[in-house]
Amino acid sequence: MNSFSKHFCIALISLFWAHSSFSFQDTSFAPLPKIGLVLSGGGAKGMAHVGVIRSMEKAGIHPDYIVGTSMGSVVGGLYALGYNADELEKIIRSIDWELIISNRVGFEKIAFEEKEYYNRYLLELPMRQGKISLPSGLIEGQVLSETLHYYTWPARQYESFDDFPIPFRCIATDISTGKPIIFDKGYLHDAIRSSIAIPTAFTAFNLDSTMVVDGGVVNNFPVDVVRAMGADFVIGVNVSDEDFLAADKLDGFGAILMQLSMAASLGVTGENIAQTDIYIKPDLGPYGTASFGDFDAILKIGDKTGEAFYPQFKHLADSLGISVPSPGIGLEGSPISFDRIEVSGNRIFPTSLILSKLAIDPGKEVSREDIQDGINRVFGMNGFYKVDYSLVRGDWQHFSLLIRVKEKPKQLLYTSFHYDHQFSAGIVLNYTARDLIGKSSRTVFIGDISQNPKFRFDYYKYVGGNKKYAFNFRTNYLNQQIPTYMDGKEDNIFISKNTRVEAQMISTSSLKESVSFGSVFENIKAKYRFGNFISDDLKNAYQRSLGLRFRYYRNSQNDRNYPTKGAEGLIETVLNMKQWIGVNLVSGIDSVTLDVEGIPVEVPVSVIQDLVEGLTPDSHGVIYGRYSKFFPISPKLQFKPSVAAGMVISQEEGDKIFQDFYVGGYQNVRFDDNPFWGLNYAEVQTPNFLKIGADFQYVPVHKVYFRAGVNWMGYSQQYPFDEADWPNKIFQDDYYLGFGADVSYASILGPITLGISSNSEDRVIRYYLSIGLSFNYSDR
Repeated sequence: MNSFSKHFCIALISLFWAHSSFSFQDTSFAPLPKIGLVLSGGGAKGMAHVGVIRSMEKAGIHPDYIVGTSMGSVVGGLYALGYNADELEKIIRSIDWELIISNRVGFEKIAFEEKEYYNRYLLELPMRQGKISLPSGLIEGQVLSETLHYYTWPARQYESFDDFPIPFRCIATDISTGKPIIFDKGYLHDAIRSSIAIPTAFTAFNLDSTMVVDGGVVNNFPVDVVRAMGADFVIGVNVSDEDFLAADKLDGFGAILMQLSMAASLGVTGENIAQTDIYIKPDLGPYGTASFGDFDAILKIGDKTGEAFYPQFKHLADSLGISVPSPGIGLEGSPISFDRIEVSGNRIFPTSLILSKLAIDPGKEVSREDIQDGINRVFGMNGFYKVDYSLVRGDWQHFSLLIRVKEKPKQLLYTSFHYDHQFSAGIVLNYTARDLIGKSSRTVFIGDISQNPKFRFDYYKYVGGNKKYAFNFRTNYLNQQIPTYMDGKEDNIFISKNTRVEAQMISTSSLKESVSFGSVFENIKAKYRFGNFISDDLKNAYQRSLGLRFRYYRNSQNDRNYPTKGAEGLIETVLNMKQWIGVNLVSGIDSVTLDVEGIPVEVPVSVIQDLVEGLTPDSHGVIYGRYSKFFPISPKLQFKPSVAAGMVISQEEGDKIFQDFYVGGYQNVRFDDNPFWGLNYAEVQTPNFLKIGADFQYVPVHKVYFRAGVNWMGYSQQYPFDEADWPNKIFQDDYYLGFGADVSYASILGPITLGISSNSEDRVIRYYLSIGLSFNYSDR
């Protein structure tokens, strides 16, 4: 419709309104012409709708009907509920769009017992009937559903979409028939989620007896629908293509598939444009359907477009004599209670376990935040592709809560690749099975195939009537070739074979913290690669311990490798009840020749054994703790102070051999490792240390992280804690002041990190390079 036609139409409406007013004189008035607003689909480009709505509000126009498709259904549905343009913009800016368009959720939403395995592999391959299947590659939309549930919360009070402050419709496509479904009632979340199920991106939505996908497949610019609702005058915003693109303009196979899937819709788009009175086509330049990260630029384009059409909006409002305010409804939500709670779709996870994680009791008032937290706890078990819910209306304000789950297969195979300059390259394989050993259980076999091989068997089983605890049994095996250093220079290789067996009870009710108590057995076999003072007749030395361990661990960080907010805290105490220290000799050897200051000394085996027994400590305690927290200085800059300490509590002298803490480097190979600027991995091995640090992290662009920091450490040998001068000796044998910086890129392979550091003692520059996702507890 050209400019003359638009203004002529507005003038006719204006004359009609004036004539009707005079005809009815002072007793009654003819109804004003009904204004319909149509918002097209277009993925991220649909965020430009907000700017146009803002300009309409400024002119005083309040549409009588709204129809949307796909992203237009999101903006339109929320606007129909009563959110104004400013509130819509706040919603858009508050959303983590990277998570919305991924198959991930935030790290802080994963169950504590699953955090160490979540989102640390390149591939997740389902296994069905013993055969490996390929993943669909489509986005289930867990975070998308969570977001829609949260902001469509006010819709629960309405039985029909006609009862909204502005009557609303949205369009989806029935994949069984290829025909449109026009939603005019029901649960608003389900309607919008159906409409935005973009083919080739999001999975189809299960709608009762059928499956539906994006309404843009059949009607992306549904002017005909708003006309059918009764609109006399239509304002339409189209952020998608108006017609088929030429083949040479289709960029890639995905674009070809998308155009084919939209063929039916493109065939009617032209007709709908012709039926639009004010047609708006924002110039979105380089931005496409997937440009969610560019929301700021798209919102500004929407505002610029709205300002350009403001004169037409104002003329229309003045002609009709309308000026309707848009106060909005705020972003708060009132609580609700449920008569009953049901679970559907579960076969592997028992309903009792799901309800225990949900932790919502029928009859009690809960907020939308409470429901979302419960859904997070269920999804956080890492055994679901999707955990969703619906509010099912009963009588008046009585509701039932229906939890809908889509479980992963019982067996999954994960894999990733890693490399670092110290421990070389490797491939990690993880086989995870549900209910392999008993119901409500998870079993993990994981191996790192590398020059420094590592293996783990990890089993847990939820126990108790309320499933708030789990029994955990795990075995870890680490074969590490760790360099030793002299004045910052490598001088030998320490080969350590570490086997740790743990049996413990752990709490599982919280996403942020866990308490565990149990027994730990550890066996360490060690030798040096180059026997410059150790006889070749000594195969290795061993150190074994059996103890009881209590651990409190809290982690609220939003990512394992790239946290920008949250905190991590750990308190761990171990009572080592029994220790064994000894040596294994080459078969048939009755004496050992040792190099003592260049002089060979032959020592009988019996003397060696007596010497080793004298090094074995009695029962003793070990205390270890660490804490760090991110403080945001700006959206791109964070400050992270940290502190860590470990000490042995014993009345014995330092001539005994106690287990050491590893300090240095960038990695957490073992859970109790302590990274330190200015030292290589495990460059300091000590039974007692105190570390204080401060880091700054800067994120200049998406996926790039700069860190720089400084840390100080004091450490010491073992001193009897009951001595009067113990406080003056502990942590004070030697000191390090370290400093460094690194840069990481969050690649598809995992973190790619390059670091440099040094310290004030030896001033030797240390470099670090790592790529990928490893067996370690952290990769950066």
